[in-house]
Amino acid sequence: MRKIILLPLTTRQALVFCQKAIEKPTSKPSIADRITKKAAETWAQWETAKKGWRKTLVYYGNRGLQRIPYQEWGLKSFPPSNPKLQAEQITEGKKFDVIFPSNVMHKEDVPKVLARLARERKQLHWNRFIGSMVAMPICIPFALVPIIPNIPFFYAAYRCWSHWRALKGSDHLDFILDNRLYRPVSPPEIEDLYEQVAPDAPDFTFVTPSQASDGTAPPEQIILPAECHNLVAKVTGVPELSGEVERAVWQIQRQFKREQSQQEKQKQLQQPPKHDAGQRDPEKKGSGS
Repeated sequence: MRKIILLPLTTRQALVFCQKAIEKPTSKPSIADRITKKAAETWAQWETAKKGWRKTLVYYGNRGLQRIPYQEWGLKSFPPSNPKLQAEQITEGKKFDVIFPSNVMHKEDVPKVLARLARERKQLHWNRFIGSMVAMPICIPFALVPIIPNIPFFYAAYRCWSHWRALKGSDHLDFILDNRLYRPVSPPEIEDLYEQVAPDAPDFTFVTPSQASDGTAPPEQIILPAECHNLVAKVTGVPELSGEVERAVWQIQRQFKREQSQQEKQKQLQQPPKHDAGQRDPEKKGSGS
């Protein structure tokens, strides 16, 4: 049975990840899964390159992947929904266990966090899906360069696929919420994890956009430190969470630095200009003559 992992990262943001179901031995992987597997194997092979364009491509490619929003990766972890799958889920009535730590997060905030992830990013991913589709034929002429693959085209194709998967993932999560096919569960090991890595951290608070803009919400702080990403994967039994947590906290830390830099610039602009102590006022100079 699939599980949804919900991990508060800061006092306002949480990582949502759908654990991949164990495939039956007789089940045949889909075309998309086969293509994804082949691409992952090719990328892993290129990562072993010592020099050349493959090494350069992998370096900048990994940096680009690191900057894809963690919310997008979370939505892509949900399998694409379809009418057959939806009918089976409603008929069977099996609910997704939503694993969360109740010692730092209120139970009633669980569906709010899931709904925000499912619904607030739909238009964004749709717009960028269309934009990537438009960019793909424009990048085809780059194939005339015979030495290396058509990198711009493959990047546009990957982003197109990524936004499509995020869209389908948001539809599936929306379906789960609408039909109440979820059940919040707070296992002791998850509570112990937060007690161990963040004993003095403040609780997670669901903050609305209006609260964030008018300043009535408490200041945002990190709850889950980046160095515990391997421990999170071990406790949850989900190896993929190691990379997901590490990437998400890295992005949040960059966000905090940008916000701090913007605040400092605003303070500097609001400060009155300083006058040179040795410079005399022209009016006073004129009155003394």
